[in-house]
Amino acid sequence: MADNSYPDLCDLRDRLATLPLPKLAASKPPAVYGYVRTAVFDMAYADGCTDLLRDWSQREGWRLGGVFRDLGVLGSVLERPGFTGLLDVLRLPDSTAALVLTNRHLSDSNSVAAHLTQTIRRTGATLRVLADVIEANGVCEP
Repeated sequence: MADNSYPDLCDLRDRLATLPLPKLAASKPPAVYGYVRTAVFDMAYADGCTDLLRDWSQREGWRLGGVFRDLGVLGSVLERPGFTGLLDVLRLPDSTAALVLTNRHLSDSNSVAAHLTQTIRRTGATLRVLADVIEANGVCEP
């Protein structure tokens, strides 16, 4: 992600780099899938998000199976093609988690984000939010 046009993504990338490295198991890496939602159609931003999800997965030793996108979709909209695809792959036996950079990628509304989080959990997968992981590890802004 060489482009610094998106300071929020650059900030998350810099803070991710300061997290302690995990101890990786010798077994098959867990399969995870990313999700990106934007209210405006911004392909460059979505590509930056995808790069950051890939970096996070690689750092954690996860196998990123793909990143599902809903671009130009308001947070209040519940029927989303990309999110539906995410749910489909999360039902596969080797799927472990859905990844998002921030809860805003689910929705700007807490109630909608909570509903979508529960929908993900009903597949048997967990939801990992990079911003929450950074906060839980006490990583301050650089």
